[in-house]
Amino acid sequence: MSSNGFQYVVKPLQYNSECINFPEWISILTLCLAPLLVHIVSGAPPFSFLAHTRPGMFDMLTHYNPTSIIWRYAAITDRRLRAKQWTHTDLAAANAIFWTNKGWDGSEEMARISAPHCIRYPEHTYVRIFSIATFKTLITTLQGVAAVYTLVGSLTGLADVDFIQQLGVDMIFYPLAVIGLLRLCAGVWLTEEFEYALKDDHDATNVMNLNVVNDPTDKSAHGVTAHQSTTFEAFDPFIARPTQGSQYRRPGRSIPSILFRTVFFLIMVACLGLCSMFVAPFGIANGKAEFTLTSFSVGVFYLFLLLSSVIIYAVSLYRGQMTTTLLPCISKAWYKIYTLVVFAAMTALIVLASVETNRLPNGLYASFRLNVQLTCEQSKFWYIFEPGMVQLAMPVADDAKRKWVQEEFKGLTVGETTGAMGGINDTLVVDGGRYYLNDFAGYCVGNNKESKRRNVTA
Repeated sequence: MSSNGFQYVVKPLQYNSECINFPEWISILTLCLAPLLVHIVSGAPPFSFLAHTRPGMFDMLTHYNPTSIIWRYAAITDRRLRAKQWTHTDLAAANAIFWTNKGWDGSEEMARISAPHCIRYPEHTYVRIFSIATFKTLITTLQGVAAVYTLVGSLTGLADVDFIQQLGVDMIFYPLAVIGLLRLCAGVWLTEEFEYALKDDHDATNVMNLNVVNDPTDKSAHGVTAHQSTTFEAFDPFIARPTQGSQYRRPGRSIPSILFRTVFFLIMVACLGLCSMFVAPFGIANGKAEFTLTSFSVGVFYLFLLLSSVIIYAVSLYRGQMTTTLLPCISKAWYKIYTLVVFAAMTALIVLASVETNRLPNGLYASFRLNVQLTCEQSKFWYIFEPGMVQLAMPVADDAKRKWVQEEFKGLTVGETTGAMGGINDTLVVDGGRYYLNDFAGYCVGNNKESKRRNVTA
């Protein structure tokens, strides 16, 4: 595709992974899945069931959607900023994912409603330094920083890896690791040191200060206290309501909350903009943007994920629904479909990238083929030198007239060498003169066991 002299090229699918053996595949897939698994495992704690029923598989799957995880981080931070008094109960309830007879509930009211069902509270009102949650935050941060270095360095030229051109299956979830850095905003208040469970009938009758919300259609209930059942359903969070008032400031009246929500949304928009820079047809040298099918598909996937997340967050914030730690739309049918599409796309990316991933002679993985076609056996003895290195040749000592004179050779086919690996102790023959190789840059076409090599792409 081209427009006004600009070329946008997406290469067709290529099978490049024929030389990767089984043990190497295990290592590659471990590198591939690590950011995804860390993001998912650290993003959603165990569910807290306050009902006899259990959610279906698709109901639970929505909590592992990156859109749900990032919202949860932001909502916990926002709730802490609006809390008039932050207690152990608040910390536990903010981190819990409650399943009730009415479905998922992450509202502020659950901090009070769920208190009778909490059988283990956190020791502090913040995360312990030596805890599983802190360890997850540390791992998420390290992976995110490494991914930021690669992605930003690829755009600015600071990193040795070109994320667009050298995108292999081991790096397809790097952008997800970058998004995971948003966990840091809530890192101090993320914990898993709590547990909720339904009480038995005897314990349920001892719960104090609970009034039953009357059915408005029941005329006998008006002005009269309804009969309190001793069953579990009597204490369902959507039936029982505590009498005390709200302990959180309203979102529109908390300046720290307003500032945080603004910054959070701008960060998400910035991530969307950064993603677009990798696939948008502008700012590309020589007026040509060239992608493998893997790199193009990865870019489109993250554009879809981030754009969808930004739209969902914008609508929820506009409606003032930041008070719940669970996405307001998490139980909607369309959100379940969206979640299935996200995970199906992730699976497709893994398969696609695995087919196109090729091991380069320098040990890196990429989704493109080298110009020089090598067999699997030949690739073990070939070397590639990174572009950008200075290619210099220095004359040997017996050439007194040109001694210590450094010259630059590019695109030349050189003759015999001493057979040593390309470096300062190797010599080559150019136009009848013998030169030392110094900081050679290019492709060595041949076998390092042979005594003759030639430079074809320097």
